[in-house]
Amino acid sequence: MKKILKITTAAAMLGVSLAPQAVMAAAPAPILHNDNATYKFGDWYHGAIPPNVDSNKPVILFVQGLHSDYTTWYNSDGFYDAAYNAGYRTAFVQLKDADGGGGNMWTNGPVLANVIQKVRTYYGVNKINIVAHSKGGIDTQTALVHYGAYPYVNLVHQLSTPNKGSEIADMAYSSWTWWLAAIMGQRDDAVYSLQTSYMSNFRNQTDGRSENNYTRTYMSGGTGDDGFFSATYYSRAFLPGEDDGAVAIYSAFGLPYGYYGFTDNGSDRLSHTEMRYASETWWQVRPRLTTTSYYGAVAPNMLASKDLISPTASVEESSNYILRGGEIAGTATDTFTLESGLNAIRLDLMTASKATQVTLVSPSGKTYTGTASDGSTDDLAFAKASHNLFSIDKPEAGTWTVQMEGANDAYFMNAVLEGGSQVKVKANKKVHSKQDATVSLSLALDGAKVDGKQVKIAKLNKAEKNGTSKKSDVELKADSKGGVTATFVKPTEAGVYNLSFDVVGTNAKGEAVTRSVNYNFAVTDEAGNLPK
Repeated sequence: MKKILKITTAAAMLGVSLAPQAVMAAAPAPILHNDNATYKFGDWYHGAIPPNVDSNKPVILFVQGLHSDYTTWYNSDGFYDAAYNAGYRTAFVQLKDADGGGGNMWTNGPVLANVIQKVRTYYGVNKINIVAHSKGGIDTQTALVHYGAYPYVNLVHQLSTPNKGSEIADMAYSSWTWWLAAIMGQRDDAVYSLQTSYMSNFRNQTDGRSENNYTRTYMSGGTGDDGFFSATYYSRAFLPGEDDGAVAIYSAFGLPYGYYGFTDNGSDRLSHTEMRYASETWWQVRPRLTTTSYYGAVAPNMLASKDLISPTASVEESSNYILRGGEIAGTATDTFTLESGLNAIRLDLMTASKATQVTLVSPSGKTYTGTASDGSTDDLAFAKASHNLFSIDKPEAGTWTVQMEGANDAYFMNAVLEGGSQVKVKANKKVHSKQDATVSLSLALDGAKVDGKQVKIAKLNKAEKNGTSKKSDVELKADSKGGVTATFVKPTEAGVYNLSFDVVGTNAKGEAVTRSVNYNFAVTDEAGNLPK
């Protein structure tokens, strides 16, 4: 959830890299090792041997991210060309995502561990280096730590890996989005595993293991987006602090034993997509592709107990948005209320179909038509959505209406507010064990007071990988300080849950103030695990 959306700086986030880039020759097409005759999953490619090959340089295996394939690196501004021109031998893996649906770390990890062995055997080397984009960094760590590949990898360089998950994945399982996500098929094992509470539990299972000592991991992240009116521009509303439109900086740098790589590119603030462009980041990755073996030497900051992730630590989050969502069967309308004095509203209404018509109507009856935009290929959960984007400065106070016309469709509205109140959420834990009896959280709406008449029932959704959700109601209660509390019996079934609701208060002018909350938490089984 966004603390303060960095709307005003978005126009400056598309600058040109300050690093000088030499003109590169296009590398020959990589050669397929068709080890899986039926699917792409488990196949791999070796790159062409450069004419200036340097056998003292390490072999690089490139690992793609969520819902991607090896062409992440083999494109007009890809790392393959850059590595080829610099004299590196290369290889590329095809994970489950290459066949369409995304695979989680437990599915991709063992296959990647096997490919690591095949690559080093093919090139006749003891160890290789890995460059991984986004979720590929999590799959890589799983292969090393949980599936025994750690002795064969010298170092890993992560490009914007959500080491602590992404709040965008949380949002894919909220009560507002389940219609849209189910239609688009964007909720799969991979997105499920990237929910913040799931990753909190993964970190607890992984960060204390000694296998982390044997491979140096560099972390890097971006703080930009793909420009005003882009999908990543609006998705930043869900991410706390600095982010690249898909992964927050706190998550990208979430390994307590990891090494700092870089942030952005000089004065150029990079989006999640741009983090994998050779012209933007290869010059920062290349110096760290050391040939020096790193095996068994523990850096001073590695595995320090004070830095280990605690999934039972208290949680504080905040948001400044209003969310809506549901089915479109012919026509549909929805409403939300704005207070006076807001600087702006930036609204993204997603639908599954481009044919669906969307109109925004102000309290005075003025109509707005949005700007159409397709999703980014690197959007963690809504890449297939059609986006209808609105930007309104000094919006009217009162009730706004969204009107939609389409067939067999669904919508998810994300209205980001500049100025005004924020809702602040505090919870006792992110991950609950068998011993916990209840889940509790409290909320406060700054600059407004919540009374009992304005408290609504929250929807508790159990995230399911197959796209369905199990729903129940949770009672919210106003407290004596003008806030809201929720304490309810902990779900008995292990899994990931989202609590979705609106908080409505009254400000000093007597106006209604509405903000939306989606709180993500997990419940583990008797062994402390979540479904794989």
